Amino acid sequence: MKRIFSILLVFSMVFAFSALSESDTVTLSFLRIGNDESERNYWHWVIEEFEKENPGIKIAYEEAAIGDPMETVLNTRFASGEGVDLIGHGILSVAQRVEANHYLPIDEYFEAWEGKDDIMPAVLANGMYNGHVYGLGYSVTPFVFAYRIDLLEEAGIEVPTTWEDLADAAKALTRYNDMGEVEFSGFCFPTTGGNLVELDVFVYGNGGAYIVDGEPVFEGNEKIAESLEFLKELLPEVNLTYSSNEVNPFVSGSAAMTLINNAALTTMLVNPDYEGKVGIALPPNNGVDASFCGCNMLFIGKTCKNPDEAFKFISFAMSKESTLKRAEMTKIPVTLNSLVEAYAQMDPWNAARSLCVANGTGMPRVIWSTGFQAVRNELHQNALFGGMDIEDALIKAQADIEFRIDG
Repeated sequence: MKRIFSILLVFSMVFAFSALSESDTVTLSFLRIGNDESERNYWHWVIEEFEKENPGIKIAYEEAAIGDPMETVLNTRFASGEGVDLIGHGILSVAQRVEANHYLPIDEYFEAWEGKDDIMPAVLANGMYNGHVYGLGYSVTPFVFAYRIDLLEEAGIEVPTTWEDLADAAKALTRYNDMGEVEFSGFCFPTTGGNLVELDVFVYGNGGAYIVDGEPVFEGNEKIAESLEFLKELLPEVNLTYSSNEVNPFVSGSAAMTLINNAALTTMLVNPDYEGKVGIALPPNNGVDASFCGCNMLFIGKTCKNPDEAFKFISFAMSKESTLKRAEMTKIPVTLNSLVEAYAQMDPWNAARSLCVANGTGMPRVIWSTGFQAVRNELHQNALFGGMDIEDALIKAQADIEFRIDG
């Protein structure tokens, strides 16, 4: 009987310990925007490594497609009171989700984080709103200046670094058919599209801005006007008609230079027909090093009951080891200054990619950011391809954005 009692006692202690361990385990829900395989594989690696180091924390990982699916899941979860503990989302979500009380400010965690001085300031800015830190950028999508090395060398042209250089090179490299129409573009620029950030690259490279102190500043904005004037004069001579939603003519071999999303350039870079013929640089500018750079960030949900554990996961995912692993697995640029050199050793063009990230500006962090996108797109259309006077187009843009804000 003593033997049986001892066995039962051991089993009861094991069961009690097991139950206690399970009750002590923290499970964090994690919803990430996007469903691309390389990104998914990366997060599976991060979660596995994190859980090894932190056996008391489990990550329940989910994905939602970009656009309505992601927004629907978040809205439903928060409306039901369930919320999400960890959220991987983009710039456009910052103002809206903060104002909806969905994102937790992480200022105290950030100040104590050992990586706070290492993250690129341009990347950090994407997750800030009203002076507070809400998100930390883990994925960046810079627009780069891509050019044909072979064509520039054949023509004896240096890689353009200024607007003047760009105009001269584009005109020299453009080819025309018998009717005088452009058949090969020296510099291609989208005529239509969903989010025409290519214009932003020129505005920022001219030291300009669309928004100052949270207010739109289209009307009378000389920096925007100068950018539009430069493009309006150049493009008719060198451009091909295309949408930013379509394959860029540069990628299909019909242009010598362009501005392009770094990821969209991948198919050309792996094409053996263009091996050694494609270069990447910071976009030519008019005095200010600048580009456009999108960014996805990690946020803590406002309803999260375990924010300490949630930030522990964020800091793990943002560590040097995890960030460099991400660059290896997904081919996405690093976001930490200390890794720029190691990243450059992976690919000869990564140094240029890092410059585009470090000098990149994303979409405005305002609650009317989607309205801004529509108004900026229409300004692009009206001033560059619609025949409208630039001053009138800027006046109209100002009126339209103010209507959207007030409406």
